[in-house]
Amino acid sequence: MTPRAFAGLAVAVLAVSFGTPLARLTEAAPLAVAAWRMILAGAILLPIAGLRGSLRLDRHHLRAALLAGLCLALHFGLWIPSLWLTSASASVVLVTTAPLWVLLLSPALLGTPIRGRNLASFALALAGVAVIAWGDFSVSLRALLGDAMALGGAVAVAGYLIVGKRVRGAVPLDSYLAIVNSAAAVVLVLGVVVTGTDPWPRTALSWLLLLGMAVGPSLVGHSMLNWALAHLEAYRVNLAVLLEPVLATVWVWLFLGEAPPSYVIPGAALVIAALVLEYLPTCRPSDEGTGDGGQTPARPSADTQDAGNRVAATRS
Repeated sequence: MTPRAFAGLAVAVLAVSFGTPLARLTEAAPLAVAAWRMILAGAILLPIAGLRGSLRLDRHHLRAALLAGLCLALHFGLWIPSLWLTSASASVVLVTTAPLWVLLLSPALLGTPIRGRNLASFALALAGVAVIAWGDFSVSLRALLGDAMALGGAVAVAGYLIVGKRVRGAVPLDSYLAIVNSAAAVVLVLGVVVTGTDPWPRTALSWLLLLGMAVGPSLVGHSMLNWALAHLEAYRVNLAVLLEPVLATVWVWLFLGEAPPSYVIPGAALVIAALVLEYLPTCRPSDEGTGDGGQTPARPSADTQDAGNRVAATRS
């Protein structure tokens, strides 16, 4: 890993990790926070894509982008409110399970078989989820509802990842993200209107925090992650992104004084171990020989890599 690539990846993970504390510090209704994040991100991305002349999509790819936008809206509409119901640490760990849900859905939607290693990692993550959920159940049903919403957000983003896999490489990235974020904004605004949620932040500082979420995690973080993927193996980027729930928990602890509940720590360890198991390369004999004992690193399947590639562009 070159110093330049390492620095870019470090900036990306750091930027993405601030999504959770920025959301919690914003004085606004949780659903409104989700809506404004998408509105501001779309307002920034649309002109960029428009100036590059890449906003025109054919009907098939436009439908796919709109479907991805719906999934993204469900993701943020479930995950961001969950931050107010359960602990921030539990929420961010549970939403990190998105790539594992992609694995579970891939046989039916992508035609990708599930292997033994995939089942082992999913079982490990499920054990971690059970530990966190059981701990929150003993605290309150409100916290358990927050856990369920965070998991729902993970499943929703898995749908986004699968749609992205289908159109990957067929449309310009800036055009795709602009339409997806704008579509998500429309869905979330409708959600705010239908539920009668107060749409306005209550302080001037909250506007700055919302802009910070759009610029920091959404634009700087996700752009740098995509840049890192062009310079590093996908599994290295995926493993680095696992620092996000750790850093997010630290920021919430420092800025909000919310220490992670004791039962979240072992549950988080199981979830992160599951993701490490899924993304760490294995060794297999090389047909051509490598000069180092005949072993070459094998990466996760292409669909698993694509899931990891795009998950960072939606979380936090």
